[in-house]
Amino acid sequence: MRAYNLLKLVDRYGQDLTLIKSTTGSYDPATGSATATNDNYIFTGYMYDVQEGINLTDIRRGSRKCIIPPTNLGTVPDDGDQISGSGDVVSIRSVITMYSGGTVVCYICEVSE
Repeated sequence: MRAYNLLKLVDRYGQDLTLIKSTTGSYDPATGSATATNDNYIFTGYMYDVQEGINLTDIRRGSRKCIIPPTNLGTVPDDGDQISGSGDVVSIRSVITMYSGGTVVCYICEVSE
């Protein structure tokens, strides 16, 4: 699907979602643990069910894709980040970055519950 069409879907049917990036701080030998912090980035994105290209040996519950425009996002989505919204939280399994003339147009994230 062309990037223009994907962004039109976001414009027409997008909803407010939150990208959650978890970062692990330094290890504290006294407590035997490391601190973790979450940074939240609110964006308007579009989630849709995966209908094609599914490997039948690797189907995961809630397999979907999420279109994230880079405008005002403030970060880049990575594998392992989470997206919350629509009443659930999903994890990003992979990210495809779409470009047009060297400019990032959108991110297509494969997500699952």
